[in-house]
Amino acid sequence: MNLISNFLNFGLLEGAAEGSFGPAAIWVSASIPNKIIIVILFLLLALQIYTAIERAVMYSQSNAASDKFLKLFMDTLRRGDFEAAKRAATTHNKSHVALVLKHGLDIFQYEKQLKAMNSNHDVIQPVERAILRGTAEVTELLKKGMNSLATIGALAPFIGLLGTVIGIIRVFSDLKTKGAGDINALAGSIGEALATTALGLIVAIPAVWMYNLLTNKQDQVITHINNAASQMIDEFIRRESQA
Repeated sequence: MNLISNFLNFGLLEGAAEGSFGPAAIWVSASIPNKIIIVILFLLLALQIYTAIERAVMYSQSNAASDKFLKLFMDTLRRGDFEAAKRAATTHNKSHVALVLKHGLDIFQYEKQLKAMNSNHDVIQPVERAILRGTAEVTELLKKGMNSLATIGALAPFIGLLGTVIGIIRVFSDLKTKGAGDINALAGSIGEALATTALGLIVAIPAVWMYNLLTNKQDQVITHINNAASQMIDEFIRRESQA
């Protein structure tokens, strides 16, 4: 409820004229259904903020770890020091690129053992399939919270609109009981109707923007994984051709 109080005291809808009503007055005069709707919208806003911060921190850590990991990993891979390459992946385990490449490297070493028993055994294809599986798993990790943002962006305007409909119904009820002679008697109901739509849009607009931003970040990570995996497979092919 402190979050609601802060919003109400912010004065988003406050007018300059004497006797004007602001968010606090709207909250006090709002019907119980609309108070519930306002609380729901603020909870969705809080969830949106938490998701945005958590995802921003995750991507920042992943990108920083990936930058350090890739240089070290590729250097050790070219030298054929696979154990050092795996240690680099373990050290920088916040990198989503490292998670996939380590999995591919583990499969490559396992397939090499099978090839030692059967010289015709194909080593590269199992590695490629392992990388595809790893990339799919990482994609699911990157999608965490995305459904919540999409749902908030889609539903918040409709939740606000529901509050508007409830407010308008209340306006007509007040017109019937109080008449249209005194607009001040209707101000609370009118403000309640408009405020819920405004709040719904305030919640929905940044949710849609954040969803698109995180989708772009997700695509960038997948592109980095594909590029790094392609380089790793090229190195494996080179080694197999020299064997």
